[in-house]
Amino acid sequence: MMLHNEGSTTVLLQSLVGSALSAEVLPDVDIGSLPPSGHLAKVFDAVPHTDLGVRRSRLRDSAGAVVSENLITFRRSDRDHVIPSGDTPFGLHTRQLGLFERRRIFAVGVTTDRFGMLPAGSPGRAYEIAFSNRVTVLVHEVFNPRFLTTGAPASASVNERSTADGARAVSGEHHQPRWPDASEAEHVRRVLRHVDPLVSAADCRALRSVLATPAFLLQAGDCAETFRDNTPRSVVNRVDLLRTMSDRITAASGTRVVTVGRIAGQYAKPRSSPIERRGDLALPSYFGDAVNSVNFSERGRTPNPRNLLRTYQESSKTLSFMAGSGVFTSHEALLLDYERPQTRRCPDDGNRYDLSAHLLWIGERTRSLTGPHIEFATGIANPIAVKVGPGCTPQDLISLHAVLNPDNLPGRLTFIFRMGRAHAYERCRELLTAAADTGLADRFVSDPMHGNGTTSARGVKTRTMRAIEEELHAFFAACQDTGMLPGGVHLEVSGDDVTECVDADIDDAYLADRYRTACDPRLNPGQAVRLADLVGRLLAATSAVEPALSLLA
Repeated sequence: MMLHNEGSTTVLLQSLVGSALSAEVLPDVDIGSLPPSGHLAKVFDAVPHTDLGVRRSRLRDSAGAVVSENLITFRRSDRDHVIPSGDTPFGLHTRQLGLFERRRIFAVGVTTDRFGMLPAGSPGRAYEIAFSNRVTVLVHEVFNPRFLTTGAPASASVNERSTADGARAVSGEHHQPRWPDASEAEHVRRVLRHVDPLVSAADCRALRSVLATPAFLLQAGDCAETFRDNTPRSVVNRVDLLRTMSDRITAASGTRVVTVGRIAGQYAKPRSSPIERRGDLALPSYFGDAVNSVNFSERGRTPNPRNLLRTYQESSKTLSFMAGSGVFTSHEALLLDYERPQTRRCPDDGNRYDLSAHLLWIGERTRSLTGPHIEFATGIANPIAVKVGPGCTPQDLISLHAVLNPDNLPGRLTFIFRMGRAHAYERCRELLTAAADTGLADRFVSDPMHGNGTTSARGVKTRTMRAIEEELHAFFAACQDTGMLPGGVHLEVSGDDVTECVDADIDDAYLADRYRTACDPRLNPGQAVRLADLVGRLLAATSAVEPALSLLA
């Protein structure tokens, strides 16, 4: 998890290990005695080695186990500016100084030789930190494999394994596509690093501020946007529906509503299987237009990195169609080759923002504490969300909070519960109780759709309104019984009159009429408004009534 991280390693390690860490400072080492490193010239240019110092330390957990070994190379003239004088961990020391950081990762992998007390084959990395006080250091750190693993082959060295500026996920793992042409994929990443931002850091902060209030979150939109359907009319229909739903919830409950669309970037989907079979033919699954085509052909299903550029272009078009709508944007931060290049440091506050959307969420399939998606989310200042299913334990929830919102800031983190109606009350109540007992300032939202999928007699995916409504009732009841404020709903809806979800009885003839989704079934406008009315009534019954305030004006 730490290998590509651009935030405080010490803070993340403490969350991962589950205890405070202490630094054991080792005797100074002569830089001339260390193996040659090509990274020195990248960081310190032509500075003679005699002008450089090295701080050697190891971090231990509360039980005394070694968690990591560290070498920090610095200009001797900068020692007093960033290097701790005692045994405070380096990362905590610079955090206390209030310095902003820019990190540049040079290499990740595993060691070929013993590194301090850690054996050969331990995961590690090398990177530069440039601080806002103009001090720059070079960091080499190696982690105890008991606490951290890597998918790198044992023959790869920390000094040898390039990571293309730390922006590349392991191909084929963590729901990342296997791009057939690595050079083409790198070209696309390079282009995305220089495109204009789709959203502003100021608007991301504005959304985070609103989410820090008791306002109710309505997050809804397409399951998977498609390039083909990205037309002015389609966008206007979706935005109008979201505004109508927002108004209906406010009218029924008197509660403020903040509206966030699954829009202008929701072009990628994780799938339960990487392969789709039809008869004797097996091809890669459809992972969204950002990766490949819904057309079931070898050419259509081959991942194409240029689709990421098309995703950016279509998202930009969508935003032009949405101008003045007052709806914030969001999508699942699934494709790291799309998200990382669009992450920029804001000169106003020194924080890094993913400027592809206002809010990013991490899905149930990619929320592993040791995975690259949670790692990525720790390094951005956007409001973020995490989807959790019935397998999420209270400890899982607390651990995710500790990593993603260590300062317990309201508006930073939202948990989206997708439990399925059979387990919704029991599982939501258990997690909400743990959150209340721990004093979490996070927001808790119900996704009553993703745990309630079913198939018709002809094998068509659908969802029933009955199941969706039952899960909503269960979520609001759990909130009321635990004293937690219902934070919002997360829905998949279409602005068109589709026939993809049914009321109660599954009817293949009805589904066949206007079944148009590229992936999962969506609510049509009539069903969506009906659900908004229900949400308004439930909200009125389970939360204190506040003066209505439209955020769409």
